[in-house]
Amino acid sequence: MTNVVLAVANTFLQYAKRDNISVTPMKLQKLIYILYKTYLQKYKSKLFSDVFSVWKYGPVQLDIYNAFKKYKSNAIDDYYYEDGKFYTLRLKGNEKLESTFDEVWDKYKDYSGIYLSKLTHLEGTAWEKAKSKGLPYILDEDILKEQSYERYIK
Repeated sequence: MTNVVLAVANTFLQYAKRDNISVTPMKLQKLIYILYKTYLQKYKSKLFSDVFSVWKYGPVQLDIYNAFKKYKSNAIDDYYYEDGKFYTLRLKGNEKLESTFDEVWDKYKDYSGIYLSKLTHLEGTAWEKAKSKGLPYILDEDILKEQSYERYIK
């Protein structure tokens, strides 16, 4: 079984395919970060154990970067496969995860990766705090305190 963060990525790509929405690697990174943040803040529990690195354009999860970097700034047109299979999250039967996933997808699916990246760069965000402290990755304690992006979306 693949790691959870790659199953999260494939689940977002499955939703994108269903809704005919383009997802670039940058957009995928930011959707995964926003999902992680939303879940952590709602349930005080990590969705997965992987960390987000502090990169120029916001939070980056390295497994996602490596799995989809071949697309550069283009739309991702296929899932991440492991041993000829692709894994997604099992949302049915997990109310917390399904509702959080649907909430994040519904709110942020229509925004570009560049716009979502700008949201992660706002003053006081966990990314901005980690960057200003010179940390290589974002701290969960800062993600927990991060403000919502709601006022910046329609």
